[in-house]
Amino acid sequence: MPRKSPAKPPKGDDFDSPWKILLDRWTQPFLAFFFPQAVADIDWSRGVEFLDKELQRVTRRAAQGRREVDKLIKVHRLGGEEAWVLVHIEIQGQKQSDFAQRMYTYHSRLSDRYQRPVASFAVLTDSHRRWHPRRYEQRLWGCRVLLDFPSVKLLDYAGREATLETDTNPFALAVRAHLAATATQRDPNARLEQKLQLTRALYRHGWEREDILSLYTFIDWILTLPEGLDVAYHQRIRELEEAEQMPYVTTAERIGIQKGIEQGVLQGIEQGIEQGIPRGEARLLRRLLARRFGSLPDWVESHLSAASAVELETWGERLLEAPSLEAVFRAR
Repeated sequence: MPRKSPAKPPKGDDFDSPWKILLDRWTQPFLAFFFPQAVADIDWSRGVEFLDKELQRVTRRAAQGRREVDKLIKVHRLGGEEAWVLVHIEIQGQKQSDFAQRMYTYHSRLSDRYQRPVASFAVLTDSHRRWHPRRYEQRLWGCRVLLDFPSVKLLDYAGREATLETDTNPFALAVRAHLAATATQRDPNARLEQKLQLTRALYRHGWEREDILSLYTFIDWILTLPEGLDVAYHQRIRELEEAEQMPYVTTAERIGIQKGIEQGVLQGIEQGIEQGIPRGEARLLRRLLARRFGSLPDWVESHLSAASAVELETWGERLLEAPSLEAVFRAR
């Protein structure tokens, strides 16, 4: 299956997904980079707790736009009156006229549900420079409701690349990658050079191997290349790693990274089907699913164990673009 040439960055949840992955891994650096006032008041020694499933139950009946919030995190304050509070984070990739109202609706529902203070933050990854919602307000006959919420526009970082290059926070590199994806929408060759530059930067900050792989995943996801340039990119990276003697990116850990490497994923599945070894291809698909989505639930294991050759092939193709496990197995 040939990879489509990038014309524009992915929209909606597809573009937001790589940010969610980084946020799960680096909650403290995320707040430190975008919302430092919050990070300084949190007791990080007590850890954080993600409440995404609970959040879906609270917000699923909301009338505005999307039916679930990106992230809800339980944290503890340093010396505050409240033992714990909630941090609600939206990663918004599209301009929506009712976005501020949705922020207010979710903030109100969460406050009512948990009876705790809620801090709502938004990171705007869209391409509309003049769209920057920060407030929702409604008035009627002397009554007034108001929510001011901090929001960050990634396009506002354009022109500050030199500062971002020296910042060791992983989200500085993520912002650079996002700006590069926006700036090279119609110039694949320029995108190749930007992607190479950002990948080289992974080796300069002294990050651990797993950190480098996570950031590589992010870069590879949002800076997609046409097939020919993608081959050239991986060849250049192999040469870099050989010179630096740091084989982090091209190890087996990179198998199927988010967008998938078609020749490694699809050909492996197709060859196994042709040879009549569906069990072997189920094992391959299981590894790729776990690499992308983490630990697999029991229902996925059941599907893989009972799968036909046609189903394995279909799921392997969906794996390249699907944003969730449910999307991979949706026909089931």
